[in-house]
Amino acid sequence: MQFNMKMFEPDRMFAVNRSVGYESVLEHNHSFVELVYVESGKGMQKIGFESMQLRKGDVFVIADDSKHFIRPSCEENDFKIINVIFEKEFIDVDYSAFLPCFPANFHDDSETVKYIRKCYDEYETRTENFEWRIRGYIYLILASVAEAISRTKQRSHRNHRGDYVQAATAFMHENFSKKLTLEDVAASVGLTSGYLQRLFRQERNTSVVEYLLRYRVEQACKMLMETEETVYEISREIGFSDVKNFHYYFKKMFGVTPNEFRKNHREEKL
Repeated sequence: MQFNMKMFEPDRMFAVNRSVGYESVLEHNHSFVELVYVESGKGMQKIGFESMQLRKGDVFVIADDSKHFIRPSCEENDFKIINVIFEKEFIDVDYSAFLPCFPANFHDDSETVKYIRKCYDEYETRTENFEWRIRGYIYLILASVAEAISRTKQRSHRNHRGDYVQAATAFMHENFSKKLTLEDVAASVGLTSGYLQRLFRQERNTSVVEYLLRYRVEQACKMLMETEETVYEISREIGFSDVKNFHYYFKKMFGVTPNEFRKNHREEKL
């Protein structure tokens, strides 16, 4: 169902209404902007092929022609929303900043919710110059929503960044005994080697290669304590092609040679 300017009164570029229950159940799309505030209850919104759960306090903006609908997931009369709709020309902002599938949530006593309710009250009472006040309130609401979305995106980016590092470390744990390069590890998580290196510096305060070397040497410690394998055999099993390099990194990390480490550990057990 395509909604158009018939939803607005003649000579107005905006409208504000309150809906209850299944009043928003029909799938529809439109060219104007729809600002939605979940006043009470819980619901589900579908936008295109994406679905999202809604709860009291959620605010989101739909500024494109995507098909969408809302259904309550609580008692019908408990689900209430306030819609502020307006033509894009009414408010001059960059609408690409708004992500309808990532609603911002505001407490009842927040300034943003107060502005939304003031929009509704002004539209109902229509005192002198109410259009100006509603326009001002919408600007303030959109600013708050855009800031909340920006914070959400930053958190999501940080989490996403950590996911890449975690996946890379898991790959190294599973394949440490093989000959691995930085490029191999980066390819395993679908990143460039330079970008993965930056992520490791940010998240682990070390490089990919340094992390891999430390993990290999830590595995060597276990084998020195738990097996009778020679230092040469252990160095080969943990991915060192040159036993001299293994000796170098082991002593650099622990201050003793592999044989000294094994001897000290056994003396401690006596």
